[in-house]
Amino acid sequence: MLKTLAYATLFGATLVGSGAYAADNSTAPKDQPPQAQAPSGVNFVTRQEETQWRAPKLVGVGVYGPDGKQVGKIDDLLMDHNGATQTVVIGVGGFLGFGKKNVAVPFSAVQWRTEPRQVPATTPPPANNPVSSAPGTSGQQQPMKETDPAATEASQGYPDKAILNVTLAQLKGAPDFKYAPSPFSEANMQSSGATQQTKKTIP
Repeated sequence: MLKTLAYATLFGATLVGSGAYAADNSTAPKDQPPQAQAPSGVNFVTRQEETQWRAPKLVGVGVYGPDGKQVGKIDDLLMDHNGATQTVVIGVGGFLGFGKKNVAVPFSAVQWRTEPRQVPATTPPPANNPVSSAPGTSGQQQPMKETDPAATEASQGYPDKAILNVTLAQLKGAPDFKYAPSPFSEANMQSSGATQQTKKTIP
Protein backbone atom coordinates (compact mmCIF):
# COMPACT_ATOMS: atom_id res chain seq x y z
CA MET A 1 0.00 0.00 0.00
CA LEU A 2 2.79 2.43 0.91
CA LYS A 3 4.61 1.52 -2.30
CA THR A 4 1.46 2.23 -4.39
CA LEU A 5 1.00 5.59 -2.66
CA ALA A 6 4.63 6.49 -3.32
CA TYR A 7 4.29 5.65 -7.06
CA ALA A 8 1.12 7.72 -7.31
CA THR A 9 2.80 10.70 -5.63
CA LEU A 10 5.84 10.43 -7.92
CA PHE A 11 3.67 10.13 -11.07
CA GLY A 12 1.58 13.15 -10.07
CA ALA A 13 4.67 15.25 -9.43
CA THR A 14 6.03 14.30 -12.85
CA LEU A 15 2.83 15.45 -14.57
CA VAL A 16 2.82 18.77 -12.72
CA GLY A 17 6.46 19.34 -13.56
CA SER A 18 5.99 18.58 -17.24
CA GLY A 19 3.01 20.97 -17.41
CA ALA A 20 5.04 23.76 -15.82
CA TYR A 21 7.88 23.08 -18.27
CA ALA A 22 5.55 23.28 -21.23
CA ALA A 23 4.15 26.58 -19.98
CA ASP A 24 7.62 28.07 -19.64
CA ASN A 25 9.16 26.51 -22.75
CA SER A 26 8.18 28.28 -26.00
CA THR A 27 9.24 25.27 -28.09
CA ALA A 28 6.73 22.93 -26.46
CA PRO A 29 4.01 21.66 -28.86
CA LYS A 30 0.70 23.52 -28.80
CA ASP A 31 -2.79 22.04 -28.63
CA GLN A 32 -3.30 22.60 -32.39
CA PRO A 33 -0.94 20.65 -34.66
CA PRO A 34 1.27 22.70 -37.03
CA GLN A 35 -0.32 21.01 -40.03
CA ALA A 36 -3.65 22.71 -39.27
CA GLN A 37 -2.12 26.16 -39.26
CA ALA A 38 -1.79 28.27 -42.41
CA PRO A 39 1.58 27.58 -44.03
CA SER A 40 3.88 30.57 -44.19
CA GLY A 41 4.78 32.02 -47.57
CA VAL A 42 1.51 31.01 -49.28
CA ASN A 43 -0.51 33.74 -50.96
CA PHE A 44 -4.21 32.87 -50.88
CA VAL A 45 -6.35 33.92 -53.85
CA THR A 46 -9.60 35.59 -52.84
CA ARG A 47 -11.25 36.33 -56.18
CA GLN A 48 -11.37 35.38 -59.84
CA GLU A 49 -9.80 37.73 -62.35
CA GLU A 50 -11.56 38.70 -65.59
CA THR A 51 -8.75 37.05 -67.54
CA GLN A 52 -9.37 33.65 -65.90
CA TRP A 53 -11.74 30.87 -66.97
CA ARG A 54 -13.00 27.90 -64.98
CA ALA A 55 -11.42 24.78 -66.46
CA PRO A 56 -14.34 22.36 -65.85
CA LYS A 57 -16.72 24.73 -67.62
CA LEU A 58 -14.58 24.69 -70.79
CA VAL A 59 -15.60 21.06 -71.27
CA GLY A 60 -18.61 21.05 -73.57
CA VAL A 61 -17.84 24.35 -75.32
CA GLY A 62 -18.63 24.06 -79.03
CA VAL A 63 -15.76 24.06 -81.54
CA TYR A 64 -16.42 25.81 -84.85
CA GLY A 65 -14.55 25.63 -88.13
CA PRO A 66 -13.56 28.51 -90.43
CA ASP A 67 -16.93 28.29 -92.19
CA GLY A 68 -18.79 29.01 -88.94
CA LYS A 69 -20.19 25.46 -88.66
CA GLN A 70 -19.75 23.44 -85.48
CA VAL A 71 -17.25 20.61 -85.90
CA GLY A 72 -17.18 19.20 -82.38
CA LYS A 73 -17.10 19.90 -78.66
CA ILE A 74 -14.30 20.18 -76.13
CA ASP A 75 -14.04 16.90 -74.23
CA ASP A 76 -10.94 17.45 -72.12
CA LEU A 77 -7.99 19.71 -71.34
CA LEU A 78 -4.50 18.45 -70.59
CA MET A 79 -2.05 20.50 -68.53
CA ASP A 80 1.55 20.09 -67.45
CA HIS A 81 2.81 19.92 -63.88
CA ASN A 82 3.18 23.71 -63.79
CA GLY A 83 -0.52 24.20 -64.49
CA ALA A 84 -0.16 25.38 -68.11
CA THR A 85 -2.85 24.02 -70.43
CA GLN A 86 -1.13 22.35 -73.37
CA THR A 87 -3.67 20.20 -75.20
CA VAL A 88 -7.35 20.45 -76.12
CA VAL A 89 -9.18 17.16 -76.72
CA ILE A 90 -12.13 17.57 -79.11
CA GLY A 91 -14.96 15.08 -79.51
CA VAL A 92 -15.93 14.77 -83.18
CA GLY A 93 -19.05 13.16 -84.63
CA GLY A 94 -21.10 10.42 -83.04
CA PHE A 95 -24.54 10.40 -81.47
CA LEU A 96 -25.17 10.16 -77.72
CA GLY A 97 -21.55 9.13 -77.23
CA PHE A 98 -21.60 6.37 -79.87
CA GLY A 99 -19.34 6.63 -82.88
CA LYS A 100 -17.51 9.64 -81.50
CA LYS A 101 -13.77 10.00 -81.95
CA ASN A 102 -11.31 12.11 -79.99
CA VAL A 103 -8.92 14.44 -81.77
CA ALA A 104 -6.37 16.58 -79.92
CA VAL A 105 -4.74 19.86 -80.92
CA PRO A 106 -2.37 22.23 -79.11
CA PHE A 107 -4.08 24.80 -76.94
CA SER A 108 -2.41 27.57 -78.97
CA ALA A 109 -4.20 26.35 -82.14
CA VAL A 110 -7.61 27.29 -80.70
CA GLN A 111 -9.05 30.79 -80.72
CA TRP A 112 -11.75 31.75 -78.25
CA ARG A 113 -14.66 34.09 -78.84
CA THR A 114 -17.42 35.59 -76.73
CA GLU A 115 -20.11 37.82 -78.18
CA PRO A 116 -21.24 40.93 -76.30
CA ARG A 117 -24.69 40.80 -74.71
CA GLN A 118 -27.41 43.43 -74.83
CA VAL A 119 -28.50 44.47 -71.36
CA PRO A 120 -30.62 47.39 -70.11
CA ALA A 121 -28.61 50.54 -69.53
CA THR A 122 -28.42 51.57 -65.88
CA THR A 123 -28.48 55.31 -66.61
CA PRO A 124 -31.56 56.94 -68.19
CA PRO A 125 -31.15 58.80 -71.53
CA PRO A 126 -30.82 62.60 -71.48
CA ALA A 127 -34.10 64.52 -71.37
CA ASN A 128 -33.26 66.40 -74.60
CA ASN A 129 -32.49 63.13 -76.47
CA PRO A 130 -35.43 60.78 -75.96
CA VAL A 131 -35.16 57.25 -77.29
CA SER A 132 -37.56 56.59 -80.14
CA SER A 133 -40.15 53.93 -79.51
CA ALA A 134 -40.70 51.01 -81.81
CA PRO A 135 -43.45 51.33 -84.42
CA GLY A 136 -46.84 50.44 -83.05
CA THR A 137 -45.81 50.83 -79.40
CA SER A 138 -46.44 53.59 -76.96
CA GLY A 139 -43.92 55.18 -74.64
CA GLN A 140 -40.15 55.15 -74.71
CA GLN A 141 -38.08 52.05 -75.33
CA GLN A 142 -35.64 51.18 -72.56
CA PRO A 143 -32.08 52.03 -73.58
CA MET A 144 -29.71 49.10 -74.01
CA LYS A 145 -25.95 48.70 -73.86
CA GLU A 146 -23.42 46.00 -74.75
CA THR A 147 -21.60 44.05 -72.08
CA ASP A 148 -17.85 43.63 -71.99
CA PRO A 149 -17.01 40.14 -73.41
CA ALA A 150 -14.22 39.72 -70.84
CA ALA A 151 -16.64 40.36 -67.99
CA THR A 152 -19.14 37.93 -69.52
CA GLU A 153 -16.48 35.21 -69.83
CA ALA A 154 -15.40 35.68 -66.22
CA SER A 155 -18.98 35.61 -64.95
CA GLN A 156 -20.04 32.45 -66.80
CA GLY A 157 -16.58 30.90 -66.46
CA TYR A 158 -16.01 30.06 -70.13
CA PRO A 159 -16.04 31.66 -73.61
CA ASP A 160 -18.99 31.22 -75.95
CA LYS A 161 -17.15 29.19 -78.57
CA ALA A 162 -13.80 27.83 -79.72
CA ILE A 163 -12.59 28.54 -83.26
CA LEU A 164 -10.33 26.05 -85.03
CA ASN A 165 -9.03 26.52 -88.56
CA VAL A 166 -9.97 22.95 -89.50
CA THR A 167 -13.05 21.64 -91.29
CA LEU A 168 -15.23 18.78 -90.11
CA ALA A 169 -13.92 16.52 -92.87
CA GLN A 170 -10.33 17.25 -91.84
CA LEU A 171 -11.11 16.47 -88.20
CA LYS A 172 -12.78 13.19 -89.12
CA GLY A 173 -9.67 12.24 -91.09
CA ALA A 174 -7.27 13.27 -88.30
CA PRO A 175 -5.54 10.59 -86.19
CA ASP A 176 -7.35 9.44 -83.07
CA PHE A 177 -6.14 10.73 -79.73
CA LYS A 178 -5.25 8.10 -77.13
CA TYR A 179 -4.80 8.65 -73.42
CA ALA A 180 -1.79 7.24 -71.58
CA PRO A 181 -2.30 3.55 -70.80
CA SER A 182 -2.43 2.29 -67.24
CA PRO A 183 0.76 0.48 -66.16
CA PHE A 184 -1.38 -1.83 -64.03
CA SER A 185 -3.32 -2.98 -67.08
CA GLU A 186 -0.11 -3.63 -68.99
CA ALA A 187 1.33 -5.57 -66.05
CA ASN A 188 -1.81 -7.70 -65.80
CA MET A 189 -1.75 -8.40 -69.54
CA GLN A 190 1.90 -9.40 -69.42
CA SER A 191 1.28 -11.58 -66.38
CA SER A 192 -1.72 -13.21 -68.06
CA GLY A 193 0.28 -13.82 -71.24
CA ALA A 194 3.16 -15.38 -69.29
CA THR A 195 0.72 -17.66 -67.43
CA GLN A 196 -0.86 -18.84 -70.67
CA GLN A 197 2.56 -19.46 -72.22
CA THR A 198 3.58 -21.52 -69.18
CA LYS A 199 0.42 -23.63 -69.45
CA LYS A 200 1.17 -24.34 -73.10
CA THR A 201 4.70 -25.53 -72.35
CA ILE A 202 3.64 -27.87 -69.52
CA PRO A 203 3.13 -31.39 -71.00
